[in-house]
Amino acid sequence: MKRQLWIPFLGLLIGGMAFFVGETGKDEQGFTLPGYHNADAKFLGDHVITSVDEGIQILDLSGNVVKQYEGLSASWLYPQEADDGKVWVVAYSNHNMETHVLKLKASEDFSLLEDQKILTTDKLAIDPVLLHDGDQWYLTHTLIDGTINNPDPEGDNGVYTVCLYRSEDLDKWEYVTDIISKKQNLEDGDLRTADGVLYYFFEMEQYDKGPSAICMMSSADQGKTWSGPKELLPPTADQEMASCEQTEEGWRLYLSSDQDSPGASYQGASVYYADYTADFTPLGGLKRSSMPENQSVRLYEVKEIQGQLYFLFARNFLTDCDLLLRTIKQEP
Repeated sequence: MKRQLWIPFLGLLIGGMAFFVGETGKDEQGFTLPGYHNADAKFLGDHVITSVDEGIQILDLSGNVVKQYEGLSASWLYPQEADDGKVWVVAYSNHNMETHVLKLKASEDFSLLEDQKILTTDKLAIDPVLLHDGDQWYLTHTLIDGTINNPDPEGDNGVYTVCLYRSEDLDKWEYVTDIISKKQNLEDGDLRTADGVLYYFFEMEQYDKGPSAICMMSSADQGKTWSGPKELLPPTADQEMASCEQTEEGWRLYLSSDQDSPGASYQGASVYYADYTADFTPLGGLKRSSMPENQSVRLYEVKEIQGQLYFLFARNFLTDCDLLLRTIKQEP
């Protein structure tokens, strides 16, 4: 190729690469799994654990299935790493009214070490959350008595109750208390600890896919008693909480919200974040994330891995239900 032709060709090539990589200038990577139709997904170290057709799969960060387990039935799941770094512990629940604790070897093969059914209920138990704090393990799940996901603003909603349990060995579990019980949807819970205080974060909505608040409750006595709900975000849109992590300033909350397309729920949602001080005073309000392809999102989790932010989410959850992973260097 002649030199005078090579130079413009090179420019076209670079321009084409920029088009496919994206126009943000950020280092973006990840995967897209079309029509995956999974129910839940979380990060498992530098892998992803997800429930598909009531089964459990482990994916690498390129979207390849590296492990799947026969005979396990799961819809909602939540992982935690043991102190020794050798075992992953996963709480999961299913439509058989069971809550399990699963132990996996923390290696490339994720060998199944143990699957223990720790609770059987007479009502559906959703959104298990697992927290390891010192010599204590905490677990919550949300029991639903009555209508599940009532979609009608004038309809009769079921009673949602968040139950807390505690264990020292992951085998024997004791009931501690009900953190909160309301005749409205309480979903997308998460449990954190800081300076000896437990924090429970959750979405609270009057009816399914309607306007919802993001709230926090705290306990300074190992979960025996809890404060009333503190509203972190008002119910101005359908807001699905993904995670709330500690930062140098205090806390950062990630969520998906349909605030730009009211009433569209997941199909019209995008990823947002909000920063707070250590005592949850807002810092700067709600901001739209710079995550790529930030439309029609149901956000599962956000995690920092080697200086990159990884976003795990479903796209068009109510229809195509693709599973996506996208990354950026950092938020502004």
